[in-house]
Amino acid sequence: MTDNEFRLLLEAAVCGDREALDSLLALYMPLINRLSSYAGNLDEDCRQYIMLHIVLHISEFRI
Repeated sequence: MTDNEFRLLLEAAVCGDREALDSLLALYMPLINRLSSYAGNLDEDCRQYIMLHIVLHISEFRI
């Protein structure tokens, strides 16, 4: 994905495009999973917490 494609995806997600938000979450899922792991085990609650905060606050992001 190019920088421009990412910027367009992010702008669409910030504006409320659900498909763009889903694509953004999919793009960052490896990082979310890594940050949600403790001692090699995935903590589903932590993962959902991170994803919930992304969804709730994406509209506040300034590009």
